[in-house]
Amino acid sequence: MSTSLLLIAPEQAADAVAEALRRGLDAEVELATTRRAGLACLRRREYTLVLIEDSLASADPESADLLYRAAGATPALEIHCVLSSAERIVRQVRSALLRLDRDRAQAAAAAAQRLQHELGATLTGILLESQLALREAAPTLQPKLRHVVELASTLCDRLRA
Repeated sequence: MSTSLLLIAPEQAADAVAEALRRGLDAEVELATTRRAGLACLRRREYTLVLIEDSLASADPESADLLYRAAGATPALEIHCVLSSAERIVRQVRSALLRLDRDRAQAAAAAAQRLQHELGATLTGILLESQLALREAAPTLQPKLRHVVELASTLCDRLRA
């Protein structure tokens, strides 16, 4: 998945940072020089990370709140384009992206584990009920029920592995 960043900062402070992010992270960086332009960008598409110049956020906290709400589930990071070097900002963004990747991987692993547990419980129930039905079934149904037991057993084994 490619990294797309939205940098919301005054142009004079952001050009060097945007270029450093492009080079240092091999990321697509879109620059919005005003809060209004940033909101328009956030309505148009999704980004991996939103970077907001601290001076824009501090000058008008209500507008900053609008940006955070518009970003939705996309993490936002406040940066200091004027006070921090471009290299430092690249390090901060790289760190944020690594945390984001780690959090997503942990969430995916937890979801997979939950799904595996739920499927395992359901398959165990199907296996037990099929085995009980096999004992009581008429001879004509037994081959089909044996096949259901074998399929359920195979799926249980796969989930355990």
